[in-house]
Amino acid sequence: MSKPTSRSSQKPTSNSASRLSSNSAKPRDSSAPKLGSKQNTKKSLHQFDEYTIDCPAGLYRLFLASGTQAAFNLRSDEDITQEDNYRSVPKQAILDDMTNKQALSDFSPLRKQIEDFTEDEIIVVYDYEFQHDKNFYICLSPALKEFILNPPLILPPEPQREPPKYVPPVSKPWVSMGSEKKIDEANFKDTRPLVKSDLKISKFHLFREAKFKDIESDDKKDWNVSIQPFESNFETKMVEIDTAVQAAPFLSDSSAQTIWRYPKNASTQYEPRLMESKECEKILANEDLKDFITTSIPELESALEQNVIFNAFENDWELLGDEMSSIGGPGDMHLKEYQSFSDIHNSKNKIVTCVQWHPELKGIVAMSLAENYTLYERLDNMSKTVITPSLILIWSFFDPIQPKLLLEAPDDIFSFAFSISDPNIIAGGCINGQVVLWDIGPWEERIKNPRGDHRDKDLFIPKFEDESFFQTPRIRYCALSSLESGHNAPITDIFWLPDHFEIDRLGFPTESKEDKNCQLMTAASDNQILFWDTRSKTLNQKRKDLDLPMNVPQTFKHLSNWRPLLKVTLPCSDPGGDFAPTKISISERQGDKSTIELEDKLEIEKREDGNKGQFVSGVGKPSSGKGSRLLQHLNTRISIGTEDGQFVYVDWIPQKDADTNKLTTSKAEWYQSILDGPITAMKRSPFFKDILLIAGGTGFQIWKEKIFSGALLQTKSFSKRVCDAEWSPTRPGVFFIAKSDGSVDIWDLLDRTHVPILTQSISIHKLTFISCKIVASNQQLIAIGDSMGTLHIMEVPWSLRRIVSGEFQAVKSYLTRESDRREYVKQRWDFREEEKRELERQAALKAGLGPPHIPTEDEITFRLRGEYNEYLHFEAAILRELGLKDEDDDQPPAVAVN
Repeated sequence: MSKPTSRSSQKPTSNSASRLSSNSAKPRDSSAPKLGSKQNTKKSLHQFDEYTIDCPAGLYRLFLASGTQAAFNLRSDEDITQEDNYRSVPKQAILDDMTNKQALSDFSPLRKQIEDFTEDEIIVVYDYEFQHDKNFYICLSPALKEFILNPPLILPPEPQREPPKYVPPVSKPWVSMGSEKKIDEANFKDTRPLVKSDLKISKFHLFREAKFKDIESDDKKDWNVSIQPFESNFETKMVEIDTAVQAAPFLSDSSAQTIWRYPKNASTQYEPRLMESKECEKILANEDLKDFITTSIPELESALEQNVIFNAFENDWELLGDEMSSIGGPGDMHLKEYQSFSDIHNSKNKIVTCVQWHPELKGIVAMSLAENYTLYERLDNMSKTVITPSLILIWSFFDPIQPKLLLEAPDDIFSFAFSISDPNIIAGGCINGQVVLWDIGPWEERIKNPRGDHRDKDLFIPKFEDESFFQTPRIRYCALSSLESGHNAPITDIFWLPDHFEIDRLGFPTESKEDKNCQLMTAASDNQILFWDTRSKTLNQKRKDLDLPMNVPQTFKHLSNWRPLLKVTLPCSDPGGDFAPTKISISERQGDKSTIELEDKLEIEKREDGNKGQFVSGVGKPSSGKGSRLLQHLNTRISIGTEDGQFVYVDWIPQKDADTNKLTTSKAEWYQSILDGPITAMKRSPFFKDILLIAGGTGFQIWKEKIFSGALLQTKSFSKRVCDAEWSPTRPGVFFIAKSDGSVDIWDLLDRTHVPILTQSISIHKLTFISCKIVASNQQLIAIGDSMGTLHIMEVPWSLRRIVSGEFQAVKSYLTRESDRREYVKQRWDFREEEKRELERQAALKAGLGPPHIPTEDEITFRLRGEYNEYLHFEAAILRELGLKDEDDDQPPAVAVN
């Protein structure tokens, strides 16, 4: 028997039998079955086709009943499986079966072909797909048999490498070498400014008749003086010369191709350089050398002892302590107010719904505003809300009075986000469920320039000032999603998918070749999560572009009828309605390409071993057909917080329903009600991507992903509601909690875990959003919005932004210890539940109400091992009594009882 092939070999790209069966149009050779004489009817011809349909010459389909499978050791999923899918059967055994059973034999339709087969062994292949009502192939061709036993090795194609990106040269500053002085001395310079005259004569004076008269020399009223040239043929010529100089860099195109080759083991042997015996004796007899060695030995021994005792290369400055080196040491921990932003025209009496920092530009922060109404107040003031513009204000630290830009939206924005790869692109979610896109690229210079609003009126001629030039520009959105295909409730959370992966229409993650943020993820309380793609559709597909007004960028004009790429519904099996998400989070983050590195490592291992890591049908995720590499090790689970205080963990990849045969979102893997109100924040730690800070209601909890036995940290209920939470970007154990009474709680897990280390009042109004940003190496700011439209910028003190020595390991140990505790609690729960069931069963047996206990296989094994150990000790005692074994002999080895 040859080595069985894997299940992956049944795919058309690797399995010989399946690959051959796909080509049924080839002519058959002489080994093909003869269908009889000319008198055979078309009906009999069609009956025999059922054994050769979609099969090449020499390969036939056959149905083997369970009795035949047992007789030839070909039982499905027992003797022969999906992975080990073929066996060699002796030809004589098949002939004997046909002789004994005659027409009842499953091989009788192919009697003639089997008898004509020349070899002694026949290959029978298991058809796992059960195509055409046949469950086996039978190979009656020597060439096909050799092809199945020794299939050719097909290596996966090497991925195409992207061409190197062109990096424009950077201009260097001018360095004076003295040449400009020589050029300046050689140039001709004017000693005085040139005189330029422009003379114009009207036609009236040019063509009128000249009248001369004699005047007295003393009369100077109409005195004219004529100056004649010295030469009669003198003529003035005007020469104009137009010259131009173009400085163009020298361009050259070059390329280099690096060919990766398999690593090879190499070794090099060096031969020692030997001296003759006479030279060695001469050197060893040198007295100076002996004296040097004698005097150097004590110093060398002392140096070796010092190296063992003391590390000379250790940095002492890092070990020196300071006033903040100990956890909980002294220092000012209060947040200092750095700046505040409020627009008297646009943000008064409005609520700040979201705050985002610019990803690249320092000192630029944006905030979205909405009407501070309840549901019934909004219905009563519907006419006012329609007239009032919905805006996103972009502020600069250089101008706290007037915003840099105003982004217009069709309705109030509850959440928005900058694109990390292209910060000029902003996506927002409206209260009516629509997704909005802006492009602020044409106004980028205005944001960068500290005096971007140009208030200097000396730029204009007096009485001709353009008042609109000094006003803050209002930017209209570039794209708007379809109202019918989007959300039916306010979008409460939106973020861009990381640039290293993207998803297709079936939800499978693939590697992104563009390295750009092109896809969005939105959540709303209408029981669904939507994925959006901002790229253009297929170029061959006819579409109607948007008719955008003037001064609106044409970046997203192709999104005329923008619909979501994928919908993830969140049904709940419990009564009370489906899940209504308010906050979502995924484990993948921007800039973390550990999944890509893992996939690259596995690909290298597959190239080294061709039979390793082949994809098995029905296991894992299928490959993508668009050429993009499928990321099979990327976590596709979403952590969701709902408006009912539930924590839901669900996979976004849809699964096929067995009843309707349609793709639907799989049921939640786990969910639990953890808070007493809507979840307002779900933030991942910047140091541990599997640690979640979930806040809402009147408290917050810290959870670890995939550990569902309970929270690692849970606080008691506060007197005020929690509005938002944020991790510190520099200290792993510090986070901030914003509350409805206008105060911020500062927590430090290494100092205390039951109460905050500091509670500071920020505003007299309710806080709505909090966001932290590292501005410089020695400066960290927190943006906090309130319910009156004011954005407070607070500076984090040195004691809260500087990481303490060993803090990362201490927080990691704390989280690991709490995770182990939760696992232990889960095990104790399971043990107690099993113990409770056992007690109930024993009580039922005593009362004669329950069936007798049927021991499990583990219980039987445990009992037999115990009895065998007792037998060994009894045997050893008998042998010692008979004198056949000494007392000092070793005890018999006992069998481990688990």
